[in-house]
Amino acid sequence: MFEAVTRCGSFLKAAEQLAVTPPAVSLQIRQLEEACAAPLFERLGRRVRLTSAGETLRDYAAQIFALVTDAERAMEHDRGFANARLRIVTSATAAAYYLPPLWTALTHRYPGLQVEVAVENSQRVQERLVSLTDDIGVLGGETTHPDLVFVPFVHDLLAVIVPPSHPWAKRRSITAKALRGERLILREVGSASRALIERELRHHGVQCHAAMQIASNEVIKRAVEIGNGVSLMSRAVIRREIESGHLHAVALRERGFSRTLHLAYHRQRQQSVLIQTVLSVAASLRVGKSAAQHRGARPL
Repeated sequence: MFEAVTRCGSFLKAAEQLAVTPPAVSLQIRQLEEACAAPLFERLGRRVRLTSAGETLRDYAAQIFALVTDAERAMEHDRGFANARLRIVTSATAAAYYLPPLWTALTHRYPGLQVEVAVENSQRVQERLVSLTDDIGVLGGETTHPDLVFVPFVHDLLAVIVPPSHPWAKRRSITAKALRGERLILREVGSASRALIERELRHHGVQCHAAMQIASNEVIKRAVEIGNGVSLMSRAVIRREIESGHLHAVALRERGFSRTLHLAYHRQRQQSVLIQTVLSVAASLRVGKSAAQHRGARPL
């Protein structure tokens, strides 16, 4: 019940979710607080908020749930992961262009495996992995966290995209300084690609001012196509539009506009049979090479 109240932020909502009465939830929490000799929640009307002691217990509870899940999966491995669930959290770019070969291979090899994919920006991906909400994720750029393990996945190269009518459509490459004064259409703050672009432009003496900020690769491509500005995007994302002639990709002469995408998971799950299986399948498929051949990226 503690986990449900923590997640719901309310005794009433937790009771509804658990199909019990609110007094039953209150009694269980009161008994738990007595056992811990400390209040676990601050009562704020109908809402509750974790105290410092509650936050500590929440972290340990998350570890316990993760260990129970890993134990169940270890048993399920002998049954081919029948009815096991793999929770993946990733950016939109990786979900659309780099991960499909991996999860396809996993579900073909283990037909009973249920794969759930959550799409978030990189900041939220990291938060969900640290909180043990998901099993494994994809993170790009120079993301680091002491609680996470990072395994190189693919190398992702960015390019400037312009509409066919733009003067740069006749050029193969430009320098970063050429972007001064251009209307830049970028992803939202918290996106790894946005952070990379801002860092590299700053490194080359170009102040980054986003004329438009859009949390969708598809909408950004459309905005560029109709002449609202220019953008910098992964070559994997723009492959089809380049081939169809709707957009033109211009290479940047500087080397910094690229990133390594990593498979990432919590250190507490290093012994997880399911995580190790995912990493093994990724390695055996050489997913990076497959992505390079079909999506314009380079394998590591």
